[in-house]
Amino acid sequence: MLFPASRSFGAYLQERFPPVNMALFAIVFLTVRAVVVAAGEPAGFGLRELLGIGATISFFYRLRVFDEVKDYATDLEHHPQRVLQTGRVTLPQLGAVAVLGSLGEMLWSWWMGPMALAGWGIAVGYSLLMRYEFGVGQWLRQRLVLYAGTHLLVMPLVILWLWWALAGPGYLPQVFWLLAALSLLGGLAFEIARKIRPAATEVPGLDSYSRELGYGGAIGAVLVVLLAGVLVQARLLALLQAGPVPLVVLGLLYLLTAVHYVLAWRQPDTGRLKKAELLTSLFMLVSYVSILIEIHGLGHRFAI
Repeated sequence: MLFPASRSFGAYLQERFPPVNMALFAIVFLTVRAVVVAAGEPAGFGLRELLGIGATISFFYRLRVFDEVKDYATDLEHHPQRVLQTGRVTLPQLGAVAVLGSLGEMLWSWWMGPMALAGWGIAVGYSLLMRYEFGVGQWLRQRLVLYAGTHLLVMPLVILWLWWALAGPGYLPQVFWLLAALSLLGGLAFEIARKIRPAATEVPGLDSYSRELGYGGAIGAVLVVLLAGVLVQARLLALLQAGPVPLVVLGLLYLLTAVHYVLAWRQPDTGRLKKAELLTSLFMLVSYVSILIEIHGLGHRFAI
């Protein structure tokens, strides 16, 4: 079969690309659109925007498939029970869905204009470099922090693609760079958080930042990156002339996350780390949603 059976594909998505992930990527699109609107562009919402949400989700699905290809052998050894590793879906089938989605992304970008198509081409080109690990995969995998940094640079490029699609050609204002930085920092914090393990639970052959940076160093890295995200968010909210509430909420969430990590540092515990990881994800979600509320809920515009 060229494409996976619907039930097996649904099981794969639930396991490796669940609806909550799709919702987050939809929110990324909606946040870029909200910032574009607040920066002075028309506020229409219709078929092009709905297709844009689909194109954004499709882009990140393809990144998921790229990771499946790169990590297949490792996952077969450490996660043999997964849908892909048990053969219920195959890599060619997942790839066929990704190719179909890529065609949709390209057509949507073409509809949105030449700059959107160019932005999509840049983001896709960089993602292909990621797929082949820039030709230095073995060397790069031995340097996990550098590996993560080079791969997460795709996030600002996705923001650039969506910005050009929604705002059209022209200069890139300060709010674009802040939003790009927020996407990069949020992705980096989540990437580190999901790969921290107490020493007793480290598994040979599985990458972790706790092995790369030390257990305490990895926890400190997450908190530093999240704090940088708070500062970027503070600047965005200041430009929106927002009140103190969203920043206070974000600050309290940061403190709650920090408390969980400090407790997990003092007494290593997988359950505590998992809660801290979920709080890190929530932090990223709240960052985007607070922007949407300020712009669409309260009608604020950027003071630029």
